[in-house]
Amino acid sequence: MTAVMLTVPMLAGCKQSGTTAQAAESGAAAQTTGSTGAAQAAESGGAETDAYAVRDVKIYDEELTDRTVPLRFYKEAPHVAYMGIRAYFDLMLGGGLTVTEHGDGTFTLTNASGATAVVDPVKGLVTMDDMPSFENNLEDAKAGLQSSFKDSSAPYIRLREVVYEEEPQPVTFDLGALGIPIYGDGEDVWFPVSILSSWLTDIAQNRVTYNGKYLYKHNGESHYAQDMSYYDTEYMDGVLLGNPREEDLASYSYAELGFIFQYMYGYPGTLALDPVILREQGLDAALKDYGELGQELSGELSSRDMRAFWHGMYSLSGTVLEDGHNSTNLELSILDADKTEKYNSFREYTWEVYEDTEVSAFEQKLMEPSLGIFQARPEEMTQSKYYSSGDTAIVYLNAFTVDREAWESYYHDGGPLPDDTYGTLAKGLETAAAEEGIHNVVIDLSTNGGGFSDAAVACIALMTGRDYLCGYNTLSKQHFKVYFDIDRNLDGVFDEKDKEVQYNFHYGALVSNASFSCGNMFPFMVRDEGGVVIGEKSGGGACSIQKAVLSEGFDVRISGCKFKLTDLAHADLEPGIEPDLWLDLPTVTKTNEVTGEKVETKDYSAYGDLDEICSAVSEWFQ
Repeated sequence: MTAVMLTVPMLAGCKQSGTTAQAAESGAAAQTTGSTGAAQAAESGGAETDAYAVRDVKIYDEELTDRTVPLRFYKEAPHVAYMGIRAYFDLMLGGGLTVTEHGDGTFTLTNASGATAVVDPVKGLVTMDDMPSFENNLEDAKAGLQSSFKDSSAPYIRLREVVYEEEPQPVTFDLGALGIPIYGDGEDVWFPVSILSSWLTDIAQNRVTYNGKYLYKHNGESHYAQDMSYYDTEYMDGVLLGNPREEDLASYSYAELGFIFQYMYGYPGTLALDPVILREQGLDAALKDYGELGQELSGELSSRDMRAFWHGMYSLSGTVLEDGHNSTNLELSILDADKTEKYNSFREYTWEVYEDTEVSAFEQKLMEPSLGIFQARPEEMTQSKYYSSGDTAIVYLNAFTVDREAWESYYHDGGPLPDDTYGTLAKGLETAAAEEGIHNVVIDLSTNGGGFSDAAVACIALMTGRDYLCGYNTLSKQHFKVYFDIDRNLDGVFDEKDKEVQYNFHYGALVSNASFSCGNMFPFMVRDEGGVVIGEKSGGGACSIQKAVLSEGFDVRISGCKFKLTDLAHADLEPGIEPDLWLDLPTVTKTNEVTGEKVETKDYSAYGDLDEICSAVSEWFQ
């Protein structure tokens, strides 16, 4: 058996497919030519009414279980899976949600800690006075924590508490304007599975998807909890065969993408679309406002032609919504050999569509300095990740990674200290402490494209004792600090002894245009703690990654709204950090070896002169 992964990117907008008021008025009288929901309901032992079919769907939680959850397929959209929000809380948030029906057709949802959401199915409105508290996991609520913040997969750090600085602002989702019906029946309030998952996911990516066969429960440690058989469905086979998308799925996916980018998006400030139109009127309006390209994307994203949809998704994240975190790749795994011919056919089509696709300006901004610095950096530094000159040392952190297995081996089986980010820094600081005369340590982030924020906060804690991250929820309009316990003495225990670990160094951060996301956040924390920043302006990136879901079983990765990183003064990190010490990077002309075109670029040789960098930092602190 062979496995092939095909990826092509995506995003979307908001297209009306009939208001929720119309859905409520039509009720049981609604008719459709689709019969998929009823057929599946009969197969699964479910029920069928005049308004919907019920299918008892098995839950896939790392492996297939015997547990089931009832999903509804309403006659107006027979291929779109709906789930009761109470059932979703039972599955993902510890349960405890109560649903109260009022005589005026509205519902109040109350979680175990007393936080509420008011739902008006006729108008399609969902309103929360305190969105972070409503999304709270039951066990986290008991511990006084917020559900949007989960323990890391790294065993050397754990969440302690979240402290908000302001009262929350009310949040309202207008699903009616997007053409996404909500249904309430006194027993539960029913939303598309994809909407619940995109709305109630946490920054650890815990969510569910429905692939037309099973309901998959995803954990936060991997992109998919399921194996590649997840893609062996009618949806995915239809992609390879070029089958048209079901009309209701095409319409709902476009509307769901509208929900994702109108409400769940963190608005980092780099997108080409008008952010005011996107926030106030939605993605469809923002695309059509953008001009010919936007209108073309709108047509492709709502098309029943699956290949056109894939192309639109790719183009969207690579153009008008490119910000470095949005990854709208549609992923498809081919597990069985008999599908290879279909895959090859789709691949040939894809190559034909994308043959003129070039590296975007944003990607170029990150790639050019990264390549130039890598070529300039001494091989010794790349291999050992440590260099010293005079009274200054440099520790090279190329990304913020977590090697959980290596840490488990280190803690429990006597394995070596891991070579991931936290282990590399610990080794570097110990080496610097043992080397006579070292007073300053520079963290080389010049080719660091980001990674796990928990690894970043563990690193700053090891250096300075700071044990928190600063953030902002763009929907509830709240600044907050997330506090952690960090195993600073590396003994596998969280206790007071961790505070005894202290390194009396001055710190610096070496950055470039390639320092993105956590690679951009870390130098802000270094400066917050009295350090110096050297190099050129960093590459930006402030939103944590958030996963969202479509009714067709695909994931979207976006710059999320729930955790936008800030510095201590609440400043937005998105524009990047201006260095205190600028490196001299002269402009040079190079010839493209393939095209022969002459292009101007920066000479990054200064990043390879580590002695000069050490000397500049030494003079700064003297």
